[in-house]
Amino acid sequence: MPQTLTGWILITAILLLGMGAGSTAAGLLDHALGAGSIKRRDVAACLTLFALMVMSALLLWLVEGR
Repeated sequence: MPQTLTGWILITAILLLGMGAGSTAAGLLDHALGAGSIKRRDVAACLTLFALMVMSALLLWLVEGR
């Protein structure tokens, strides 16, 4: 568990970004299985959210790592 305010902010960011990336990925999968066209905007959003989630996790590890 995080011990500092920064840790709590980072863990909240990780959870929210994970939900956003999962939701966007589910939308992409829905479009792909429905034979619809996948928009580049959706792919960019998914990759951006995932990258931000990874960066937040690494920052949390750096701040709270023991």
